[in-house]
This record gives sequence, structure tokens and C-alpha cells, in this order.
Amino acid sequence: MGFLLNVIEKSAVDDHPLANLTHCVNRNQKHLSCSACMDICPKGVYDKTQKTAPDWNACQNCDLCVTACATRCIAPSPTNAKRHLLLAQKQGEIVISCRRSEKKEGHLEECLAQLPWEFMAYLALGGRLTLNVKACQSCPHEDCRELLSDQIQKLRRFLGAEKWEKHVCLAQEEEAAAMQTDVDRRAFFKSLAHGGKKTTALVISEATGSKIDAMVYRRMLARRVKEIAAQDQACSFTMTLPWIEKTCYGCGICALLCPNRALEVDEEKEGRRTVYITPQKCTGCGVCKAVCRDGCIEELCAAKLPHLDKLILAKVESKSCEGCGRAMPVNKEDGMCIICRQKKKGKAK
Repeated sequence: MGFLLNVIEKSAVDDHPLANLTHCVNRNQKHLSCSACMDICPKGVYDKTQKTAPDWNACQNCDLCVTACATRCIAPSPTNAKRHLLLAQKQGEIVISCRRSEKKEGHLEECLAQLPWEFMAYLALGGRLTLNVKACQSCPHEDCRELLSDQIQKLRRFLGAEKWEKHVCLAQEEEAAAMQTDVDRRAFFKSLAHGGKKTTALVISEATGSKIDAMVYRRMLARRVKEIAAQDQACSFTMTLPWIEKTCYGCGICALLCPNRALEVDEEKEGRRTVYITPQKCTGCGVCKAVCRDGCIEELCAAKLPHLDKLILAKVESKSCEGCGRAMPVNKEDGMCIICRQKKKGKAK
């Protein structure tokens, strides 16, 4: 964890979020567009035309774009990542308040909407998370209120009713839990000095791979879920995943264009293909549904999962094109995929 913090500090020269546009919804397809980062940014950092790089000189480091991004392709700034990773060392109940709160209790954020639901879930599953939301109700920034509401809904859905009641409290200021203070660096290194058992710091370091990127909170959460599942095999968490229809034949276009490569299609043998998904990587952005040429992904559905690791999403029937070998529906009698069929028609003309 100490090495991880050094990585963060060395990158603090450019202390702003980092957008990895290779994972952006708009990057490789035109069926679905997203402007979440542009809409939420209070300083107009992101170019409305999406043709130029973000203007980081105007960035105020609020990290709202990190939370708003549908595919989690924007990494938190080094400063905010450090604060959050230090906060993750806390044991038991964690109280988080907005700096606009009358009573500045617990860990303070400029805006609670800065907190991605994955990070809140990680904190909640470590004990109990109390969000002091009274100031949010009178917040003049409607877009921030909506973003926070969306993250809380996703958190509630992921945990389920029972774990939500056990691990999360949306508190008014007068109901907030006992006072806590922001975690500072000295306190953190003091906690590391008490060695022995494997600490949360080491768990986070392993989960992040000593790397801060846009998926860091998801890797942390996946690691915590795996630990819980090892202790309680009956536990489950709810994720929104694509539903594959029986008409799917495993062409793989969804896997190719998935921003985070959450989908994979493997050909086991002639006439059989398997579609895999890694829930840890799936953000429910809907790109797979938008790009499916045959409408084989009709909707995204809530699925209860014991872990967030790779699993089988569907087994489908298919056959290979006689011309190019691409997957094609089994009911095509001429033995050619649509591309080869069009080429043949073109030559005939």
C-alpha cells in the first residue's frame, strides 16, 4: 500500500482525473452516445464535440466526471484516490458528510456525488456506512443530486434489502453517528506499523494491482465480495447484466465493442459457442445491446451473483460461414454469412 501511495504522489504533478478514451462509450461505435462527463462537469473541461483533449487547466478536481461516467473510463485524480484509499483503512462504521453540512462529521467530501457506488459498497461491506445526506436535500446543484441518487440506487440494488439495512444508513445530521475525523497520512502509516495479520492495506494493494485507474474501485469491490463469499457461500449480490436471447449465434460483435471487454465469445466446437461475462468489468452501459445486429440482446436484467468473476452467460448454437469462417445463424441454408452473401451479389452484378 505504501508503494501504491508513492505511485499516486508521483503522479500528483498532473492532479486531475485521467480519461482513458479507449473505454469511452463513444469510441468504437455510433449506435449509442454518451455525454455524462460533459453534462456533469461544472467547468466545461470536456469538449462538447469530443474531438479535442479535455482542458485540464480548468479542472477543479471535483471528480464528478469519474462517478458519472457510464463505463468507468475516467480515473480519479491522485489526490482524491489517495484520500479514498486511506479512508478504506477504517474499520467499523464510517461516516461521510458533505462540506456544506452544518455538522462536519466524519470524512468530508466536497460533494457526496463524488463517490462511485462501487466505492461506497466496498466501505459498507467492511462494516457500516453512514451517509449524512441532509445538506444534499437543499443542494442547489440538481445534476449533483441526481447523480448521487443514481449511485445510491445502484448501491441499494447491488447489496439487496437485507444487506442494505445492515450496512448502510442515510442519516440526517442530527442522527449522524459518532464523530470521526478525516484519515491523515500519519495515522495511516501508524496503522501499518502494527503488523501481523494481513491488513486491509495489503488487500487493497492486491486488489488494485498497485495501479490507480478507472476500474480501481471495482477491483477493490470484487476482492471484498470474494472474501465475503469465502465465508458465506449463500451470499449474493445483484448486478445488471445483458440478457442473451436464444437467437444469438455468437458472432462476437458485442464482445469486440464492449468498452471494458466484459464479454467474451469462445468457439468450443462446430455448432456450439459460449458467451462469457466478467461482472466486475460490466458497467451496464448498454453498448452490447445497441450494437447487436440481430437484436439478440433485448434488455439488461438484474442478476444475483455469488461473485464478480468470469462466468458463463449463455451457450448458443451456430455454424461457420463456408466463405470466411465467421459465425452465422444455423438456419441459413446457403452456408454464407451476410458479408460473403453481399460480396457474391456484388460480383454477380
